[in-house]
Amino acid sequence: MADEKVLNGLRVEKINSILNAMRDDKEFLGAVTGPWKSRVVWQGGFKAKAYMRKHTVELDEPEGLDAADSAASAHEQLLSAVGSCLTVGYVLNATRRGVKIHDLEIALEGKFENILKWAGHSQSGNPGYPSIKAKCFVRADADEKTLREIWQAAVDGSPVTQTVARPTEIITEFEKI
Repeated sequence: MADEKVLNGLRVEKINSILNAMRDDKEFLGAVTGPWKSRVVWQGGFKAKAYMRKHTVELDEPEGLDAADSAASAHEQLLSAVGSCLTVGYVLNATRRGVKIHDLEIALEGKFENILKWAGHSQSGNPGYPSIKAKCFVRADADEKTLREIWQAAVDGSPVTQTVARPTEIITEFEKI
């Protein structure tokens, strides 16, 4: 392990082995494809707790909405999920190309189109983000053209970004308990 090449915090041989297994092993591909699951449980007020595998995430709303502001809101976590997935994609693609990253930050921003629909004051419009701005700031050992190519590969290959950017069918069910 001590002589194993590590770049950007990733073991290069291990990550290449994983990526090749995704291509060559249908069972492994099926395991990483999903289904991925989350269960969200109301905690009172606007608080909720999300359970994913062995992890939990707290959610809340800002004090201005009569909440405790004890955690980030779901819409802030959506922005963070996009940014996190883009970060992972950037690191993966830089590592595959042998590019050392020194600093990487992705700033995200969104503005609701018509929050009045959420509030029950409007029957039309989109209560969500009509667009999300993601800006990459990177310092790495490559020229600007290469770094831009890595960024585009991260955007194009990001499961979260592409889920948000494209129409995604949400299949809802309801059960009284």
